Amino acid sequence: MINIDYLGLKCGVCNLDFKENDDVVVCPDCGTPMHRTCYKENKGCPNSEKHNEGFVFDGFEKIKESAQGKKDDAGNKDENTASRRNSVPVSGEMICPLCGERNKAEANFCNRCGSRFIKNPNESEPEQLDPFSDDEPLRTAAAMGIDPLAGVPANAQFEENVSAADLACYVSVNTPYYLRAFDAIKRKTNKFNFSAAVFSGVWFLYRKQYKIGALIFSIEMLIYAIRYYFSATWSMDVMKKLFESVGLSVDQMSSLNMSQYSELANEMQKLPISEQLIMMIPSLMLFIQLGIMIVCGILANKSYYKHCIRKVRFIKEKAKEAELTHGETSKSLYFSGGVNPFVAGAFGLIYLIIMFL
Repeated sequence: MINIDYLGLKCGVCNLDFKENDDVVVCPDCGTPMHRTCYKENKGCPNSEKHNEGFVFDGFEKIKESAQGKKDDAGNKDENTASRRNSVPVSGEMICPLCGERNKAEANFCNRCGSRFIKNPNESEPEQLDPFSDDEPLRTAAAMGIDPLAGVPANAQFEENVSAADLACYVSVNTPYYLRAFDAIKRKTNKFNFSAAVFSGVWFLYRKQYKIGALIFSIEMLIYAIRYYFSATWSMDVMKKLFESVGLSVDQMSSLNMSQYSELANEMQKLPISEQLIMMIPSLMLFIQLGIMIVCGILANKSYYKHCIRKVRFIKEKAKEAELTHGETSKSLYFSGGVNPFVAGAFGLIYLIIMFL
């Protein structure tokens, strides 16, 4: 898998310069590069009306030179390098020799790396890196840079009828991280998802896992409500009583010395069990919240992987019934997947309002 350098080029939609690590897609008809988000918002190539006139993006040679240069620098030069630059037709599709992406047969450019196709049916298919091999140095080198598939060949099968390209289309946002995470799951390992740990239910909603997201969010709100209720009512009354028993005020809590802490601890042991439990409930609820965050971080990627596999299979089955083309199926995956910042933002705002009020 090759890391493509788009630096020095501009997005065909927003006309802004590409930056390092930008998520970029390329029009398969004319080679125009675009930010993935711009492509999604524009619902296609901005030069689509010019395709029938033979329009070609004038910077594709730079992209191809960057891709081929990095391939050569990685030690892949041999006598057949020149011939492998030609595209390979397989079962009505064009396999890009630089990045391994499957494209529709009539495509003139690879829709991932931007390489222009030289359609020569006499060339053999280039070697692909097995995404589930144990060759970690090759995988690590391939996963560096802005490669949206993180070193995994586009046609690699994660599950039956679900390829890396399918998952990348559906995930849409931050594909390198999730392709590596999904690859780790296939290897029976797991990556801790810090975003899911911090945002918990909101993260699941952001990734369009609405049922589990709503459930976790509801549990978090219930725990927070219990903690707040006990802190603001019963626990505070017991706390005042405890401080008064040693001649102190709750307002002095932040300036207590060790002897005063010792006195409070001794007095607390004299309280009835019920009052001791009341004082402990807010802390217990806080530990439960932290536990939920840790569990979310551990299980998030596995949950999202299963979600993506299930959705990709469903969409591809519907596409097959509707006799959609490969390109139309990819678009369906792309627009059905991705993230939902509006729902996540709304629930996140509710959470912040509750906390501050």
